[in-house]
Amino acid sequence: MKQCIRDKSSSDIYNDFFVDHTTLIKRTIIAVLKKFNSRIDSTIVDEVFQNVALKIIKNNYLDKYDSAKAKLSSWIYVIVESSIIDDLRKQQKHKTEILDETFSVAVKTHFFTVQNYIPKTLLTERQMEILLLTIEKDYSTKEASTLLSLSESAVRCIKHQALRRLRNYYTKYDSYGGKHDH
Repeated sequence: MKQCIRDKSSSDIYNDFFVDHTTLIKRTIIAVLKKFNSRIDSTIVDEVFQNVALKIIKNNYLDKYDSAKAKLSSWIYVIVESSIIDDLRKQQKHKTEILDETFSVAVKTHFFTVQNYIPKTLLTERQMEILLLTIEKDYSTKEASTLLSLSESAVRCIKHQALRRLRNYYTKYDSYGGKHDH
């Protein structure tokens, strides 16, 4: 591979690599998506392929590949898997921000109250109390901590745990449409 790199221009090297290995990369993408119980269709495979290609080009991975250290299929698998994990994290973060914002807006605009919206056994009494104060009644963390005789960090931590439980409960599909195990 390194000899080819010296003899050809960079764009030719990458072009040849992707022409020669598209099938292997796409098969690897499908295998990794199955591993994550994700929905698989040609659009998703093409999106992931594009992300993988960009990652290989951007990080100049072809120069770094050493066939003495790993088989090409193993090397591609690692790049595909890390790319998909990065994608899932970005999408999960975005979904988390949207869910938190939607929940807060809905409570503040009085579509429902926190207690009516959340199943009774989902949160602890303390978690529910903190959500009522910080979201429904719009108390600051400091005000809630004073009222409850807790530290500000404890209030933030309990609120975070409550919101995480809500996200897990109300989010049934990952970013590629696969079911979560609950």
